[in-house]
Amino acid sequence: MRITATVNIGVQQILAERGLGPSHEAELFLGSEVKRLCDPYVPMQQGTLKNTANVVSSGKGVELIYNQPYAHYQYHGIVMAGRAPKHYTGQAIQHHGGPMRGMEWDKRMMADQKEELVKSFADYVGGEPK
Repeated sequence: MRITATVNIGVQQILAERGLGPSHEAELFLGSEVKRLCDPYVPMQQGTLKNTANVVSSGKGVELIYNQPYAHYQYHGIVMAGRAPKHYTGQAIQHHGGPMRGMEWDKRMMADQKEELVKSFADYVGGEPK
């Protein structure tokens, strides 16, 4: 006995329904979640650095950009001095705003919040966290 079956799966439609198509909705959601979860880790004195972060879609995909002139040295946690171009002094920055805030905030957030990030993204796209 011979059985012939035709399966018509609209892969592009399934991806689009889950936000994984050309609209980049799922990637933008993931970027927004990373921004939200990083917020308590970003150095804060007046809040400008953390409050001006943007999630943008670019040729590289979706990026979370902290667009302040001092973001680079806050991220690395080393004091810079002098006129442009500034140079590292080797001295550690004293970060403000509580014990969680400080350098390399994305890495520390991922160490603490990875499961929550994976779960929220899986829920958004209709999948199971792994």
